[in-house]
Amino acid sequence: MSNPPAKPYDDVADEEPAATPLPRLGWRMQAALDVLLEDPCREVWPYWLDQRSHARGDNHQILKRLAEAGWLTTRRETDKPNARVLYRFTAAGEALAREAVERPVRWPEGVTRRR
Repeated sequence: MSNPPAKPYDDVADEEPAATPLPRLGWRMQAALDVLLEDPCREVWPYWLDQRSHARGDNHQILKRLAEAGWLTTRRETDKPNARVLYRFTAAGEALAREAVERPVRWPEGVTRRR
């Protein structure tokens, strides 16, 4: 059984779920958000984010958590079962992310925040 073809984002703009604020925000999440906010319209996948963020290896779970909270939309790159999942900010998610990166978060020594 094949998956339905991926929808372009323009087709789902009216279907955006409401984004909810995240109760916890650690330095890894903030590092990922810093990178995502550099180009908020860009589609990203976990490995792409791993290459640019200090939170290497944690980004799959971070992106999944943000998508579950309604901050990101998701789509499969192709209709193949092993296709990578692409993530992109919703309008509400981008606004919440901009607020979230301003929260005070303790960063580990030796890790420089990207801003």
